[in-house]
Amino acid sequence: MDNDNITPTGSEELNVDTEDTPTEGKRSFSESLDSLTTTDIAPKLPKKYPPFTALFTKGIVVLLLVAVIVFCAGKLRDSIEGYGKSDELYNSFAESWGSDDLIFGSISSIISKSDKNGHGSATQVYGSPTIPEVSVEDTDDGISPTLVLLRAKFAKLKQTNPDVIGWITVPDTQIDYPVVKTSDNDYYLDHSITGAYLNSGTIFVDYRNERDWTDKNTVIYGHNMASGAMFAHLAKFKSSSFLRAHPYIYVQTENGIYVYKVFSVYETNKYNPYIRIHFGSDNDFLEWAKSMKSSSLKSVSYSFKSDDRVITMSTCTNGFGDDGRLAVHAVLTEIRK
Repeated sequence: MDNDNITPTGSEELNVDTEDTPTEGKRSFSESLDSLTTTDIAPKLPKKYPPFTALFTKGIVVLLLVAVIVFCAGKLRDSIEGYGKSDELYNSFAESWGSDDLIFGSISSIISKSDKNGHGSATQVYGSPTIPEVSVEDTDDGISPTLVLLRAKFAKLKQTNPDVIGWITVPDTQIDYPVVKTSDNDYYLDHSITGAYLNSGTIFVDYRNERDWTDKNTVIYGHNMASGAMFAHLAKFKSSSFLRAHPYIYVQTENGIYVYKVFSVYETNKYNPYIRIHFGSDNDFLEWAKSMKSSSLKSVSYSFKSDDRVITMSTCTNGFGDDGRLAVHAVLTEIRK
């Protein structure tokens, strides 16, 4: 059998006439892809909405943020208003009190009424006392004109607040305030001398101290206000030039004008025994006083005596975080009567 003449079944050659196949309008596969959009290739999926819990959580977070912003804005407004009220209130007291004149001037020059200085409205609003005119002549019992005037002024102040025990003045600072004392160290942190709420509070003496300034160490507290009010200007004593020019602090009481000389100023924390009040013996006190002096940022010459009496002024400072304190110690050198 001739194998060349045999054609296997199903293998017949198919003749295709390519010339008869139409080609117009036809595109290659790659060309067809060029006309497709991204949506045609990857259709847009149906939008998925977050579950209700997620929306609720986001809403709560937004509300909390708004509440925090409103709260902070309110606190800022209250602080600004508090600064204004504090300045107006205590300035009205200081004007009628006449601290600088009483300390440095003649006794007859400081007899005045608060309304002479235009503080009638402030007196009416805040209850600031009108200081009465007082005779400067010696009384029958020999009380000096200074004490006559001081006692008249304190009698009037105590009508506003019986907690008043003195008036503290540091020349060339804003420290010119009444001093109070009560049964704790909390109340006057945010209350004025009139008893109204005031974020700057009042200058006050430690509740453990006596009211008559006879303790070996009388501790006086005041806020460090951003406005410069209260005890903010104690920081000035960190300057050597200021300390040299202003070595004395004055405390007026019913028993006279107490003159204290600054002997130490430093930053510490609230755990330091700088506010110690009670001492077991004179020697115990002397050792404490010398220790406080050795802590001073500035060198001040003073030799302590066993009968010395000290005041310690304390305010907050940023040097030790929330526990930071600025301490200024001064020793009694004179009582003017």
